[in-house]
Amino acid sequence: MITTALKARWVSSRFSGLLALAVFSTGCAHSLEIKNLDMYKAPFINSEHTNVSIGLIGVTSSPEEDRLLTAAANALKRDGFKVEFPFFVNDTTRSSVDFIVKVKTSSEYKGSGWNFLINWPGFLVWAPAWHGYDYRVIYGFDMDITDTKTGTSLPRLSTPIDLDIRHADMNRTWTELSWLEWSMIAFIGGIVFTRYDKSLTPQLINAIETKIGDYTSSKIGSTVIAARTPAAQ
Repeated sequence: MITTALKARWVSSRFSGLLALAVFSTGCAHSLEIKNLDMYKAPFINSEHTNVSIGLIGVTSSPEEDRLLTAAANALKRDGFKVEFPFFVNDTTRSSVDFIVKVKTSSEYKGSGWNFLINWPGFLVWAPAWHGYDYRVIYGFDMDITDTKTGTSLPRLSTPIDLDIRHADMNRTWTELSWLEWSMIAFIGGIVFTRYDKSLTPQLINAIETKIGDYTSSKIGSTVIAARTPAAQ
């Protein structure tokens, strides 16, 4: 009889714990927030000048950079440019386009020392859930543009993208249950979480791909239009 009572208490306790964990897991997260994405809004390009052909060469080092550059190529096409991408330059193809644009991309993913405090003692007020962890992601686009009609090279065009990000997912916020271990879980987790969360990257690219592609393409488009316009006058 005592054994039965103990089993009942154990089952009840375990059920309560699982229920608490389920409630926690559904509410303890901070959706992706890119606080400064509006800084990278593409300016208007006058479409009457976009009868320009571009051979776009990409020098990338990751699938994420490939996607962003492809988005830029697609945006140029939507704006009316004739784009060959990827473009393979040789003596024959060089004369088939008005401009050759070689884009070297880079990426840097950073965590933040503030994430330690967000996790500990921030777990006491559920800070990871309502504030999110801080991250910084930097994409670089260095563009060398050659006017094939004149053979001249335009000044290098550098377009950095510096994103201020907030996000928290269950792969990190589970440490808010730190009261179970006298806060040691949150303390150790806070040290680890000062680094960038790599699992965030696919979601981030999905969120920024179109907007950053539009922004980068606008830089290329406005530059080649400005280079072409004097010759047309």
